[in-house]
Amino acid sequence: MKLLLAFCVSVLLLPGLALGQQKTELKVALILPGSATDGTFSSAAVKGIKAAQQKFPQIKVSVRENTSFAESEEALLSYAREGYDVVIGHGFQFAEPAKKIHKQFPKTWFIVNTAKVAEAPNLASFDNRWGDAGYIAGAVAAVVSKSGIIGDVGGIPVPVIQEYTEGFERGAKRINPSIKVLSAYVGSFSDVAKGKEITISLIEQGADVVTATGNESVIGTLQAAKEKKVLMIGTAFDAAALAPDTIVTTALVNFDVNLEMAIGKVLDGTIEPKNYLLGLNQNGIGLAPYGTFDSKISPENKAKIQQIIDDIRAGKVADLPAIR
Repeated sequence: MKLLLAFCVSVLLLPGLALGQQKTELKVALILPGSATDGTFSSAAVKGIKAAQQKFPQIKVSVRENTSFAESEEALLSYAREGYDVVIGHGFQFAEPAKKIHKQFPKTWFIVNTAKVAEAPNLASFDNRWGDAGYIAGAVAAVVSKSGIIGDVGGIPVPVIQEYTEGFERGAKRINPSIKVLSAYVGSFSDVAKGKEITISLIEQGADVVTATGNESVIGTLQAAKEKKVLMIGTAFDAAALAPDTIVTTALVNFDVNLEMAIGKVLDGTIEPKNYLLGLNQNGIGLAPYGTFDSKISPENKAKIQQIIDDIRAGKVADLPAIR
């Protein structure tokens, strides 16, 4: 479905719109693989597009939710045919379809979020350093684990999730070299029941802290963590309010920064057909507050986590996962 978030027209002409166009408004489409309320990947993108609307009130935004892999190309085509200036596919699955069709619509900028694809004249991508985020998350998990066993549940082994998984294990081992990291894939981004089932299996093997990457499948991990009374490190979107006694913190992936940058660059005419990769120094990732766990984590352990963040920012961590 398409959800019209806002409609606002500026009375000023805008410089440097898509491929040199000047208009009194910018039509932007955001295509989501999951629900806007999934509490993770898609919710983070919706937060981002709303932030962009506040900064750029001249944009008109349409959001399409629950777009399957098979519908990716059709969704991109639909918006391009409707004359949208910017069409954003949120997820790696939009990369190949966008590459296939973008030249048919030279007046539209196609932007893929969380992928690395680019091609002249009008295809760009924005991605985040998921491996760095995973590294920080793993360090926190190791700090709060009492069993010395932690678990990671991925949706599907696509590049960004593989980077996160590798980072999670490496960050945990930086804190505790003898920690055991259990990893498994759901085989789906949206299967809540399977996500819960796999998470429970890791908990039954001793994991007392879990993390997950995906869309609705992450909800299954959260359900399992709450039910089995273990801790969770969130990813992408800070959903601690849903489970303040379960979610210790969240390895943030700041899609609001991605989307604000993408739209801003289209508006000012500086967008290029390349991949933009955002890490700590670009505010593309971060760590959410510890919330109800703030008083439960010692100052010494907080300092360890902060040192890792500072070292990543300064380029001093040698074992960060390679960008895929």
